[in-house]
Amino acid sequence: MEGVLIRWCLLLIVALLFATMIRRERNKKQVCRMELPQKIQLLNELANPFGIYYDPGEDSFFSRRDAWQSKKGYEASFDETELGLHTVLDAWPVYFDYGGRTWLIKFWKGQYGVNTGGEVGIYCAKQVVPPVFYHAAHFEIAPEVEMPEIISTLERKGGKIYCHRDYHWWMAGFSVGTFSRVKDVSLISTVTFHHEEMAQACYEGLVASEQRKEKYRLYGDTVYVRMDFSKKVPPGKVIHRFLVQVQNGLSCWLYGRVTSPFHSRVDQLLFLYYELPFCFRRVFQMGRKSPQT
Repeated sequence: MEGVLIRWCLLLIVALLFATMIRRERNKKQVCRMELPQKIQLLNELANPFGIYYDPGEDSFFSRRDAWQSKKGYEASFDETELGLHTVLDAWPVYFDYGGRTWLIKFWKGQYGVNTGGEVGIYCAKQVVPPVFYHAAHFEIAPEVEMPEIISTLERKGGKIYCHRDYHWWMAGFSVGTFSRVKDVSLISTVTFHHEEMAQACYEGLVASEQRKEKYRLYGDTVYVRMDFSKKVPPGKVIHRFLVQVQNGLSCWLYGRVTSPFHSRVDQLLFLYYELPFCFRRVFQMGRKSPQT
């Protein structure tokens, strides 16, 4: 009786493996049958609910101006959940007063789950906020008429991942399936405001942020910022960040193994969508939970 049970278990395992192989081959063929424009269109349709789109020229994903995140604005407490969302980042907040309101321009760079990425966010409060209340204040996104032009370049170990340019309130870019140590990632940004007075106010905020002066410059209505350093991590977070990065590295390795039949990022992601839809959605959360997930 025991021998019969073992044989049936082995047959079941073989049948499951065979079915998995058939399904995998079917998904590979489904991706291969599509033309590139069709693939990019489908990928952007799938990415749209997450507030991002794919740019084939840069082979990276970027945030949309009408992303769902625009309705949330920004509060400092949002960043406190980053480790719980498999995100390990450096952040550089810059506060300044202009036009009767307090503004915040914040730079992030690091590892977002299985993605290496960077962000530049522009936000404003409804009034001037005293510095003691910065941490508790709520900021809305920059109004469309005041969105600056941002040129954002992300580098990894000195090599360019992307260079993107747009008028935006949240310039964010992500390279899927790329694992990086946070200290190896650099975010170089130029932010061109509509008025020189606003650029001057931002520059004064950069000075007040107490980062080294060689990391930023002011050129008329444009501020240049080079974030190629890592913040000092409190001792209590060092181990936690390390463990999250170990998990992120393992996830990137698994992503590469699952999508190994393909080499292009578009093909890899579409294959992942057909093969493991849940994992596909996790990739696109980019360290944040969206209303659709």
